[in-house]
Amino acid sequence: MMRRIAIVTILVLTLGALFAAVALASSATTAQIIQDASDGTINGHYTVAEVRAALTAVESDPSYSQYSDIESVIANYLSSLLAASSPKPTPSTTHAATTPAPTPSPSAVIQLDYTGGQPLILFAIGGALLCGGALLWRRTATARS
Repeated sequence: MMRRIAIVTILVLTLGALFAAVALASSATTAQIIQDASDGTINGHYTVAEVRAALTAVESDPSYSQYSDIESVIANYLSSLLAASSPKPTPSTTHAATTPAPTPSPSAVIQLDYTGGQPLILFAIGGALLCGGALLWRRTATARS
């Protein structure tokens, strides 16, 4: 009985380590792509699946979309990868001209994310603390006199 428990434990630990290694390997590539895109260009060579995984990771994290332009850099790199891998259309099959999506100008206003704090409650607490401090100061000043 103890031998079966030991074998099952070893099997579970081995499979867990295997799954963890696969997850870390894919997240390492995603982190490399995001780090590579942080300067505005992607210099490395990545597969379409790796770039899609990085784009999904960036889209799921609102701090990237609010505080950086990494999402558009990765999206542009992905579209260039897809354009390079897709077959070129012949003039007889092309019916309409495609226009690229507009890119935001560098001078566009960036709006910061709302943190969810309630300013009115914070001001009320601050005002109550100031009033309490003033009352204590007045009380100690009259007690000394």
